[in-house]
Amino acid sequence: MYNYFTNSKPVRKIESYRVCDTCHNQKETIIDFKKLSDTREFSSTCLACLQTIKGTSVKLPSRKSPLRRRINMQVHNSHKRMLNNALNQKVEVTDPSKLRDMYPEFTDLQITRMARLNHKINVANDFLIEEQHYYLNPSERPSGGIEYQAELFEERVFEDDKELSTIITEQIDIDDQ
Repeated sequence: MYNYFTNSKPVRKIESYRVCDTCHNQKETIIDFKKLSDTREFSSTCLACLQTIKGTSVKLPSRKSPLRRRINMQVHNSHKRMLNNALNQKVEVTDPSKLRDMYPEFTDLQITRMARLNHKINVANDFLIEEQHYYLNPSERPSGGIEYQAELFEERVFEDDKELSTIITEQIDIDDQ
């Protein structure tokens, strides 16, 4: 069965409340165009009649617009790209002794801060990998969700820095002159 205009599969479209050609009831119908010999045939059949004619359940044509399908495809591709980028990300060094060898000019405080920051980067990347994998494979998603280590990403509150407040007041004084 080919479409008369495009020489492709029959055009199927769901339309609400047309009269079914088979049972003559006004129901939600599937509109079908076919080419028979040298004429076009138009039929409007309800879902119940199609099921009895074919003897199986009928898959409804998708109601998604072409734009919606393309958007969904691009979102899916975007998640694939994010997963691939996260998998290609190198693991950051978190061992302070290795960091000291890599950066001998850094102080102990800088090394420990860098080790903590690298640990946060590794945890965030692992979370991203899991999230993207479960988005692409929703049947594998755990029922309890993905473990999130919130304590690593809490916002820290710092005491007022006296030196910083002195610099700010000096800057205000300079700006006022």
